[in-house]
Amino acid sequence: MAPFMLHLVDDAESESEEFTVRDGYIHYGSTVKLVCAVTGMALPRLVIRKVDKQTVLLNADEPVSQLHKCAFYLKDSERMYLCLSQEKIIQFQATPCPKEATKEMINDGASWTIISTDKAEYTFFEGMGPVKTPVTPVPVVNSLHLNGGGDVAMLELSGDDFSPLLKVWFGEVEAETMFRTADVMLCVVPDISAFRSGWKWVRQPLEVPVSLVRNDGVIYATGLTFTYTPEPCGRVHSTIAEQIVRGAGPQMASADSTTWGQPL
Repeated sequence: MAPFMLHLVDDAESESEEFTVRDGYIHYGSTVKLVCAVTGMALPRLVIRKVDKQTVLLNADEPVSQLHKCAFYLKDSERMYLCLSQEKIIQFQATPCPKEATKEMINDGASWTIISTDKAEYTFFEGMGPVKTPVTPVPVVNSLHLNGGGDVAMLELSGDDFSPLLKVWFGEVEAETMFRTADVMLCVVPDISAFRSGWKWVRQPLEVPVSLVRNDGVIYATGLTFTYTPEPCGRVHSTIAEQIVRGAGPQMASADSTTWGQPL
């Protein structure tokens, strides 16, 4: 079941799809609206009430706290409460306490616990059509770091949930990629000629998006870009970067005297 957002409204608020949210703390006995965080649909006006051992306390008025048990009374109804039954929300009619007029008895399904939730949204595209394996966990790139320059330019990606199944792409160009850990990946920055035919060096700035592509075609946008920046002169060709990726060369080369590009 999707989470709900809890909003405080005025006690005199009439029943409507649109409502005005009140500022302030929510107390037991307050009129509230529950809004589905996924669909945006709101439930009818409710009164939040405190629960103690499957008993609703009608006269409780202290501030509502997380992890407290509570119940949601449908305003102006005959003791009807929201109740969860088999993953569906239904109405449940409480039973008056014979000895205490300020209490009503409910079942377990009508007792709720308020907790905070986190919401994360990810975007992906199945570039080769629907896949059978889950697209999760979704890899996230937090930062890009450029090492070296010229033909030895390497880009280090830092983030979460990386795997050997992922390749780094610069726009529509696949880069030679080396998986280090679930938090770090390396790749060779593609030559500018891959984007501008006939260019042997960067003549003007060029910004390209950086993406991660899984071996089954699932594309994960990182939201980050890489910018090729102009160089004052041509470059001497070197294969050190390719050797590093293939595991045949030395460790990371030192930076060139000119910066070839930079992540944004």
